[in-house]
Amino acid sequence: MYSKLAGDGITDDTAAIQALLDHAEETIYLKNGTYLISAPLKIKSNTHLSLSPNTVMKLADGANCAIIENESLPQRGYDHNIIIEGGIWDGNNEHQVRGRPYPETCYEEDYYYGIFMRFVGVKHFTIRNVTIKNPEAYAMLLCNAEHFCVDHITFDFNMLRPNMDGIHVQGTTRFGRISNIHGATYDDMVALNCDDGYVCEITRGVIEDVVVDGIFTEDGYTAVRLLSCGSAMRNVTIRNVFGTYRLNVVCFTHYNIHPGEPIWFDNITLENIYASKSSNANITGRDFWEESIMEPLIESAPLLWFAEGVSCGNVSISNVHRLENTVTKAPTIQVDQNVSIERLYLRDVTQRFVNCDTQPVLVNNGTVEKLIQSEE
Repeated sequence: MYSKLAGDGITDDTAAIQALLDHAEETIYLKNGTYLISAPLKIKSNTHLSLSPNTVMKLADGANCAIIENESLPQRGYDHNIIIEGGIWDGNNEHQVRGRPYPETCYEEDYYYGIFMRFVGVKHFTIRNVTIKNPEAYAMLLCNAEHFCVDHITFDFNMLRPNMDGIHVQGTTRFGRISNIHGATYDDMVALNCDDGYVCEITRGVIEDVVVDGIFTEDGYTAVRLLSCGSAMRNVTIRNVFGTYRLNVVCFTHYNIHPGEPIWFDNITLENIYASKSSNANITGRDFWEESIMEPLIESAPLLWFAEGVSCGNVSISNVHRLENTVTKAPTIQVDQNVSIERLYLRDVTQRFVNCDTQPVLVNNGTVEKLIQSEE
């Protein structure tokens, strides 16, 4: 017999919902209510979990864990044909405790890093029409994924914690689409990181054949971070990015996570970007980062940034239109020292500065072997 679901926000519904997930390779529907979760729900292959729009899945006080993860994660296997859709997923971060923000040891399976949803080893995976509220750190971690779709995700963050990322993807990952991302995060809205995390990664590897299409935010931090340091990133398209950002719209980075290992981005396309810098007036006492840290970034961090030490093959940037109301010294595109780009194609990049001096479209302090610029 299954335990009866309470959905009253007081009773712990973890066991009852897990029993449904354990015994069904089918559609499971949860109606309106607030379901309190105290341990990670495990979702298996061939399962469709559907929540009504007003259903709330809330992490219990002191749970200090993810709210949901795929069944095969601990064994590093693969789960197939999973769909999660609907509802409001509440991380209740004011009542969680992250063990240590920057651990000195390697990745530990049962250690609580503040990641709210974890999907590691999934094929034909879909999550859509979900609101994610107040995670302790990353809203979602997606690794070792193939043929995946992350669509129509809304972030509702209280900005009380550091590293409140949105969709955090790590290699090896391919054949995916991330689209229609709304709200604001306290770090990257989308991070595609081949090599990253916790000193020793949960996974690392190539990221390829991925589309990010549609990011909409006001006073965000970074729309999309790209990171390679040991594994290549290739065949990635980022398009239709709107809003204002404190740091960057898109950045190519490595952060020297694995010193001496190759850094490589190739066939990266950025197109249809309508974005500008946030205002210093948006920094409040509720922010985790102090004003003294954020102000210089708003003032000088470029919209599109190639960080020092990055190596790229082909990069295409087109249809970038910047209407800048903030007083800023940030260029639109910046190529740092010791950056190499084999081919950089720029087409139809425009900017207008309303309240300050016009800043450069392109600051190139690196090596661009072939620069192609077109106004049309």
